[in-house]
Amino acid sequence: MNNSENLMPKTDHHDYLRRRISPDEKFAKLLEFPRFLEIETVNTCNARCPMCTIDEWTRNSPTMKDGLFNKIAEEISAFASALKRVSLYRDGEPLLDKKLPDRVATLKENGVKTVSIATNVSLLNEERANNLLHAGIDHIIFSIDSLNKDVFEAIRVRLNFEEVMENALRFIELRNKIRPETQIVVRMIRQDSNQDEWPEYKAFWDKKVSPVDRVYYHNIHNWGTQLENFVPIEKSYEPQLPCVALWSLLVIFANGDVPLCNVDYNNEYPTGSVLDDSIQNLWRSKIMTARRGLHTSGQKDKIGHCVNCNVWDEPDKGNGLVSADFAEQIELAG
Repeated sequence: MNNSENLMPKTDHHDYLRRRISPDEKFAKLLEFPRFLEIETVNTCNARCPMCTIDEWTRNSPTMKDGLFNKIAEEISAFASALKRVSLYRDGEPLLDKKLPDRVATLKENGVKTVSIATNVSLLNEERANNLLHAGIDHIIFSIDSLNKDVFEAIRVRLNFEEVMENALRFIELRNKIRPETQIVVRMIRQDSNQDEWPEYKAFWDKKVSPVDRVYYHNIHNWGTQLENFVPIEKSYEPQLPCVALWSLLVIFANGDVPLCNVDYNNEYPTGSVLDDSIQNLWRSKIMTARRGLHTSGQKDKIGHCVNCNVWDEPDKGNGLVSADFAEQIELAG
C-alpha cells in the first residue's frame, strides 16, 4: 500500500504540486490546460540503449501525419501563453522526422514560447543544426552519457562516440553564431557504468557551453517499474508522493493517442485520442480526474505503472521531499 499520507499531509498536496510545477500560479489553473506537452512526431530510433524499453514497444505508428500535427498546433495556439514548453519528442529519436524544422517553425508561429527536442546527437549534422536554429528551436537536450568512448558506446548502442561529440561541439558553435538564446542542455543518464564520471563530465561541458545553458544528470529511472534489470542509483522519494506529471504533462503519440503519462509507452492506460477530442477536454476528463484523486488519496498503487515509478525523482534536499525544480527537470531519459 502506498504511504504518501505518512510523508505529507493531504492538505499540503496542492501546495507541493503547485510549487514544483508553476509556483506563481494558483493550483486550480493547472487543471485548465497542461503546462508541458510532449508531441511524438516519430516513433522509431537509431539507437538501442539499455535504459530504454524500445524492444518492448508494440505501437506501429512511426511518423505523425501533417493533418494531425496541424490540428494539435492549432489548439495549442489558443493556450500558448500558458504553456511552459512543447517538446517534439517522446519515445523516438526526433531527428528521424524529416519535417522537424517545419514543425518547430509552425509552433513558433503559433506563439509557443519554448519548443524543445531531446536527441542522441548522432544525426545532428551541420545541415540539420542550421535548419533547426533558423526554425527557432528554443531548447535542445543532448543525451550524452559519458566522455569515455567504451562506456558511451556500451550505453548508446549503435552510435559512434566521435561522431556524437563532433556534432555536439559543432552545434554549440553554430548556436553561438545563429541563435545565442537557444538553450543547450547536456544531460547524462547516470547509471551503474558511469556514476563515478559526473565531476569530470560536468567540468568538461561547463567549459564548452554558455551561461544560458545547463549541464546536469538524471538518474536512471524504472519506466514505471517496466524496465527489466533496473538498478537504482539513489534512494527514491517519489513513490510516496503524488506524481507531478498528472498535473503538468500531456503526451501525444504519433497516431494521436494520449496515454496515462510519459512512461506508458504502449498506451496500456489510454486517456483518449486527439483525433476524436481536444487536448483540453482530455486534460480535464473524468479519467484524468480519477487518476489524480488516486494519487492524492494515497491510492496510486491502484495504477500499475505508478506503484514504484521514479521518473521524476530528484536528489533529496534535506527535507525528506524532492526539490521545487520540476520545471527544469521535466526533461526525461529518451
